[in-house]
Amino acid sequence: MHQQNKERFPVEKDCSKFGFPTSFTRNPASGFEKMENRMKKQEEDLDRLQMTISHLNQKQQQQQLRQASENETVTLPGLGSMESKLQEQLDQQKEKITGLIQAGSNGVVYVRWGRKDCPRNTTELVYSGYAGGSHYSNKGAAAEYVCLPPDPSWGPKQNIRAQQPGFMYGAEFEDNILFNVKDRNRDVPCAVCRSSNQSTSIMIPARVTCYPGWTEAYHGYLASGYYNQPAASQYVCVDQQPQTLLGGGSSNDDGKLFFQVRAKCGSLKCPPYEEDKVLSCVVCLK
Repeated sequence: MHQQNKERFPVEKDCSKFGFPTSFTRNPASGFEKMENRMKKQEEDLDRLQMTISHLNQKQQQQQLRQASENETVTLPGLGSMESKLQEQLDQQKEKITGLIQAGSNGVVYVRWGRKDCPRNTTELVYSGYAGGSHYSNKGAAAEYVCLPPDPSWGPKQNIRAQQPGFMYGAEFEDNILFNVKDRNRDVPCAVCRSSNQSTSIMIPARVTCYPGWTEAYHGYLASGYYNQPAASQYVCVDQQPQTLLGGGSSNDDGKLFFQVRAKCGSLKCPPYEEDKVLSCVVCLK
């Protein structure tokens, strides 16, 4: 009977068709273990979320600090305008200093021989005077021509007499044709001129025009003392339209004399120079 019951009620005989397992074995992961694993996973997800939030907070704080820094730089009161104004003032001071330096270095003085006035090319008259120098016959004479002022002022020792003095004479034209004066022995005027736009002057002999880059003050004819007289002299440029000294007269008082100058070939290269030609001259400024 027992055997029959076994056969009548087979417990493990093809129970799968009823949706049950064929054998009752223990599951290795119990319900508590599954719950524990689920909690661990949730904790890990929570940690990752917290890390993400912390990272986002840090980025937000950095951005806020950067914006605050930029706002602080921009909102400083008038910093950009103050800097530009200071730079503008500095540039103006530099320009003023440069102008003062240039003004101090500019300005040149020259003598216009044979005239009482200065050229009308941005020059000013310092004074109009009398040409003078040593006597042509004195062996120890000074060589240069001088332009004496018309209003001398005397020092306290004006009446002291030395035994071996030098002397100052007036000057006369010795060529009435070249210098276009009425007759010989006319007294020679002069003018001391100053140009405020230039800083250099040069007298160029044998030229009637200046070289490029230079400005002409005046031109005329070269003059000096006579070659066979004892006193030394120098070369000066007499204006091409000379005047005579007002009230000077034409008496032959001699003194410092103005003669024409002519070329002599030999050591002087000819050409370009030519024998016995009267030499011209020009005074140039720069």
